[in-house]
Amino acid sequence: MTLTADSVVEIKDLSKKYENKIVVDNISLIIKDSCFALLGPNGAGKTTTFLMLLGLVRPTSGTAFMLTHDIKRGIDKVRDRIGFLPENVGFYPKLTARHHLELILKIRNEPCSNNEVESLLNWCGINQEYWDKNVKTFSRGMKQRLGVAQAFAGNPRIVFLDEPLSNIDALGRDDLINKIRLKRQQGIAIVISSHIILELEQLAEELAFIDRGKIVKYGNYIHLTKEVGFNEYEITQINKKSTNSLGELKEIVESKDDTLMIDPKVLEKKIIFNSQYPEKINRIIENFNDFSLKPITGTLTRLYKHFLTQGEIS
Repeated sequence: MTLTADSVVEIKDLSKKYENKIVVDNISLIIKDSCFALLGPNGAGKTTTFLMLLGLVRPTSGTAFMLTHDIKRGIDKVRDRIGFLPENVGFYPKLTARHHLELILKIRNEPCSNNEVESLLNWCGINQEYWDKNVKTFSRGMKQRLGVAQAFAGNPRIVFLDEPLSNIDALGRDDLINKIRLKRQQGIAIVISSHIILELEQLAEELAFIDRGKIVKYGNYIHLTKEVGFNEYEITQINKKSTNSLGELKEIVESKDDTLMIDPKVLEKKIIFNSQYPEKINRIIENFNDFSLKPITGTLTRLYKHFLTQGEIS
């Protein structure tokens, strides 16, 4: 099986049935090398899809290919290239955070020096005083941070995150979102599922909507936004130390008269604009690694309502 150049997973007619209940119903989709968000209500089949892709639950029918390997026969060949944060992450209560990360690095045949482990602990935001304490003493938020660190330990090629920011306070969420975004910029493909749409909105490049075990719609976030007639977008500065300013970028965007419907505005550290050709703007800012273009905040919620409830577009 050969995936396209920009894909990491291909799902083909994948189903899972428990007794008389169909949990995942004959789904097919391609997950590109991106931050791919799987959205749907509780019980839609998101977690079961994750578990099948990871080889932890056997499909009833169909299959998928992970990094070119069939999940039914070859998942063991790529396990050390996959990171996973389950929705309810668990730990050995009498092991320390340091020991857990050392274990994951050894399993992945990666260097587990003190520097490597401490770099991960520092990255995920666990205070140093807790690095060598048993995990049973950790708060739920600290356990969640350790779970995120485990998922990214050893530089995996693809990471699955199921509700990654649960139990994290509001300020901590912004911090972890930025850290996950940086991992994506470093070339790690991310597949993420969350009930908190605002989290996904800041990260997602590709989307799939799932309901009652079926894929309702999937595709590029910006393309889906255009498809339903939305035309409001925002450019945000994701690196505060950038040598380029939002004002300078605004002038460049303004110079492209054929792309804009109204003059762009700088508002709350963002450039807000209307356009029927956001891909043209995106090509401009691709030359500036410190900026990101997304549909305006709130768009993903509107898409969710449109595709999953057929609600009116407001």
